[in-house]
Formats: sequence, C-alpha cells, structure tokens
Amino acid sequence: MKKQDSSAEKNQLSTESSSKGHRKPKVSIPFEKTLSDMEVTANEGWDLSEFDKNLIDWTDSQFFGQTEYQNKYFVVNSQVTPWRQMRQAIMEIQTRLNAIQKVTIQYKRTKNDIERTKVEMEEEENKFYKQDKEYELELLYIDLQVWDNKMRQSKDEINGLLRIIKEKLGKKPDEEYDFEELKETVLNKEIEEKEEHKYWIARMAKQSALDLLTTGRLQAGNLDSMLMMSPEDQAAVTDLALTYSTAMNINIGKIKAAAEKKVEHLMENDTPQMFDTTGVLTDYAHNNVTGRSILPSDKPEDRT
Repeated sequence: MKKQDSSAEKNQLSTESSSKGHRKPKVSIPFEKTLSDMEVTANEGWDLSEFDKNLIDWTDSQFFGQTEYQNKYFVVNSQVTPWRQMRQAIMEIQTRLNAIQKVTIQYKRTKNDIERTKVEMEEEENKFYKQDKEYELELLYIDLQVWDNKMRQSKDEINGLLRIIKEKLGKKPDEEYDFEELKETVLNKEIEEKEEHKYWIARMAKQSALDLLTTGRLQAGNLDSMLMMSPEDQAAVTDLALTYSTAMNINIGKIKAAAEKKVEHLMENDTPQMFDTTGVLTDYAHNNVTGRSILPSDKPEDRT
C-alpha cells in the first residue's frame, strides 16, 4: 500500500535550481498556508495583494548577509596595514567556516528529526497527539529552511572574502596563487614581529590624527597608549599623525571651498530651504561620486 503524505508534507515546496540567491527552498511552509491557518484558527485575516504575498513568500528562502563591499572596506580595511588586512580576512573566513560547520550539522539533525517525527506520527493512534506531531513537522520544515539560508549566506560571504584575499595578493591574471607562500607570510614569527611594529605605529597615528582632526588635540586614551611605545615609535606616530591630519585639513578646506561655490550657484535666487537627506545623498552616491558634484543629476551646473 502506498504511504499517504501528511498535510505538512503536501505543503512542502519542491527543490528547484536557479540563479544565486533565488533558489526555491527545499522544504518550507508556503505563505498561503500560513495565511489560511491564521484566518481559520486564529481568526486573524490579512488582506494582501498578489505582489505582497509573492514578496513575503520569496523572503523565506533568501539570505541577507554582509556584502563583499562591506567586508572589504569596513571589516578587512578596518586594519591599517596590508599584512593585518590579510590576517583579518583569514580570521573572517575562519569565523564563517565555524558557522557553516555548525549549521550543516543542525541541517542534518533537523532532517533526521523530520524522518523521526514522520515515523512517530504514523505510529501515533491518539488523534490529538498525531495532530501535534504534524505541527512539530511543520516547525521542523521551517527550521530546515533557516539552516539552508544560513549555509548559503556563510558560503556566499566566504566566496567574497576569498576574492578579497586574492585581490590583495596582487597576482597577475596568468600567475597562480601559492598557498604555502600565503601561510608563510601569515604565520612566520619574524614577519609577524616586523608587521606588528608597522601596524601599531600606523594605527596609533591614525587614531591620533582623528583626534587632531575632530578636537584639535590628542585625547588621553591615545596619548597614554602612545607613551607606552619606545621614544622612536612615539616620534614616528607623532610625525605621521601630524602629516596626515594636516594633509586632510588642507584638502577638506579645498573641497569645502568648492562645495560652497556649488551650493551658492545651486541656491541662487532660491529661498533658504532644507533637503531630503536620503534623496540628496543617494543621488550623489549614484551619479556624482567621480566628479564629486553635489548638484542633482537632473539639474545642470550651468543654469543658463
């Protein structure tokens, strides 16, 4: 006799392959079923258009992790020397590898729980307990989708970090990447000692320069840390901090002067007003980064 599927199994979504980030879930509870359950069992109706339903259902199988741009500039490049950036990227891969290992085990465990629950449901004679097993099965399907999303998210982020590392290795297109060379660069204690020396001078100089740029003087915390270094390193930090902050101040002044001219030209004959912050910044980022223009893309600089 052919085994009859439970209603939970009937409501699974089939596995389909598609482009990255758009794969349908292997198993999950369709949003339509959730809507029906809400209305029937909880008397909680929800008036949604077909677009709304499709969008909500689609989010179930998506993941939204850290982007490659975010990892490159605000995670890896938060370190101020190339060697430290490389090490940070490797540490980020390690973190995500640990995550994907644990999630993969959770995925296997959930699949096992699903099969166990199916057997228990078949053997259960009490209709209330049997129904409860069906609800347990539905929850397991949701868990399976969560683990699947997390697996793909970690995989996607690791791929991005691998590209960042290869970019920082600076190889030519026809050159192969030498894994042993990379390991030696990261793990060699002599290289580490030299690179750490450079890193802490550069980091303390950056932090001190930010103090000078924002308050005009070194703050107690950075000054205290700098005074723990050797006199030669203190001098190097001070020199680099002053050089960097001075260069930044000069260039900020030049950009400010150019911005004032553009704004005066833009606002000529207009009454004083405030702006749609999101609109202005998004327009600048999308259209005018290269030219550093603050004018909207649809408004010519020359009004005549």
